[in-house]
Amino acid sequence: MNEDIPYMTPEPPSEAITWQFPIPDLTTEIVDRANMESAFDYVVSHLENSGQRDHIRPKRTQYVDRLITEISTGTFRITEKDFRTLRVTDGPKERIVQCPTVYHRVGCHAIMTVFEKYTYPTLITNTGASIKGRGMHWLFHVIKEDMSRVPEFMKYFYQCDVCHYYDNINQRIMKWQIRQYTSDPILLPQLDNFVELLPEGLSKGLRSSQCFANLHLSDIDHKMSARVRNYVFTENGIEECVPVAVGQGEITLKGQKVRFLYYRYCDDIVIFAPTKKELWLLRDYLVSLLAEKGLQVKPSEAVRPLSEGNDYLGFKNYGTHALIRKRTKQKFARALARVKSRKRRQKLIGSFFGMASHADCRHLLKTLLAPSEYKRLKFKDKMKDFGDFKLNPTTLDGKKNFRGNKISPRELDGKGFIVVDFESDVVARRDREEYQRRLQDASVRGVNPDLVEKPKTKYIIQIIYQGALRKMWTGDRDLWNILDQIADEDGFPFFAAIEMDYSGQYPKANFVSASKFNITAPSDKELESILNRFNLK
Repeated sequence: MNEDIPYMTPEPPSEAITWQFPIPDLTTEIVDRANMESAFDYVVSHLENSGQRDHIRPKRTQYVDRLITEISTGTFRITEKDFRTLRVTDGPKERIVQCPTVYHRVGCHAIMTVFEKYTYPTLITNTGASIKGRGMHWLFHVIKEDMSRVPEFMKYFYQCDVCHYYDNINQRIMKWQIRQYTSDPILLPQLDNFVELLPEGLSKGLRSSQCFANLHLSDIDHKMSARVRNYVFTENGIEECVPVAVGQGEITLKGQKVRFLYYRYCDDIVIFAPTKKELWLLRDYLVSLLAEKGLQVKPSEAVRPLSEGNDYLGFKNYGTHALIRKRTKQKFARALARVKSRKRRQKLIGSFFGMASHADCRHLLKTLLAPSEYKRLKFKDKMKDFGDFKLNPTTLDGKKNFRGNKISPRELDGKGFIVVDFESDVVARRDREEYQRRLQDASVRGVNPDLVEKPKTKYIIQIIYQGALRKMWTGDRDLWNILDQIADEDGFPFFAAIEMDYSGQYPKANFVSASKFNITAPSDKELESILNRFNLK
């Protein structure tokens, strides 16, 4: 995966299915006051008009009490008088959506939050859209990771879009599917009401429709997953397998998640295979499954080689690299040329950069933006897990606090070791505590604290010796100078040995090449393995 883009993990946490369908009672969990209040807070916080938010918030208790009564008795309904019909422009498309009142939005959200909790774990893990943690960018990076792992399976792709999906969903089939998940006699009439809000199809704009649309194609997803190419990524490399893809979303083999080369974002479907013939056979099977539900694909369906680019999720993915869709770039460039306000310009740049950062677009950004604007963009490496960070513990004074037991230079005489890092001007804890004690004594005796001798500072060095982290203290200014010079040259880590000199009044430690004692430095690969073991840079 490109190191210049933020990374979105393709492994969102999935909840194991420990319940039996159909679930007989969901109403009790839905009408729990904590769930109802959470639904109210969520809906109100997402209202765009601050005046409306301020008007609705004082009604929290009134709304929640009334909704608990209606949902628990099964009388909660959304009717034609409870929503407005709006025309919304979504890119090149114009959609007719239904906008319920705030009260009915809260009730619908409370019901669907619990319903989705039990139904979404049954979805395949390669589907996105309206699922928390699985957005466009998440699915885009899932595909990119699969391309990097099994390019031989992804030479060609089939892509299609279901024609007028929401409008053509069969309400009778949808209600039957809902009954596969719950048999709650109080809840089912309310869910049926959500399905039947319009004479045909599902409502665009109602919170429940997002979930129902995903569940409507879920059985097709599982049947297709049983036919398409799949693999497991193990320690021994890629293993192709043929599991039975029925029952729940995440399927494992040998403790690893099975990855299917079938992806769906709402009603946009992409399938990958090594040959066109295989894709056309999969296409025919998919079309037959859709036809059973009264659905059909748009004429724009096609089988193409990946070398032509897979235009999906706002990006054109070529396998080796990905670019932003052409019309997205043009729209941004034209908007940037029209805008006069600096504040508005910064918002446009931030919005576009949020998408461009997932593709290979640095040159594009440099071309479109002024030099000062480009410099302000913060390119990040791939998003990391906390365990990926190479952190050194620090003390309250900001100094590095290295790990490992203390070791003296004399113990390292003629021995090879890796110098990882150092910290300057550090006061040993024993000296610091002694200094604090003398300050307190001076205060008791009325002595000026400035007259108390301050403790001497030293350098502390983090090393790896005999496969273990150790730390070495030194007050030798010659060693200080050597460490500072190596740091200026960005020379850490390095391999060295200690040679003790006993000719003076005090023993003196000197850094020397370990080869002087016929000790061979570890290879770059061995060094990387050692540093990774201790989670060091």
